[in-house]
Amino acid sequence: METAFAIFIVIHGLIHMLGVLKAFEFAKIEEFKIPINKVSGIIWLLTSFILIATAIFYLAGSSLYIGLGVTGVTLSQALIWQDWKDAKYGSIPNTILGIALLLSL
Repeated sequence: METAFAIFIVIHGLIHMLGVLKAFEFAKIEEFKIPINKVSGIIWLLTSFILIATAIFYLAGSSLYIGLGVTGVTLSQALIWQDWKDAKYGSIPNTILGIALLLSL
């Protein structure tokens, strides 16, 4: 179950890379109708790294994963609110991860 949870977090982090690809025009992401500026693209990248780091710290048994996870979920949700029409379904994994982090406390 721990490995599955870490994989869930990594996948969520990797999905954030779509915002980076869109912002820097590395790929055409048809699902994102709203343009993403480069500053937001950097925040998408940072969020991706934070979420992946959360999974690494979780698997390593470090309690730092909780703070990283809360930061990642907060940034992720802020990005979702900014691009609600395109990214609203990202609230589902954020809710799941947020609840799991709260239960970890």
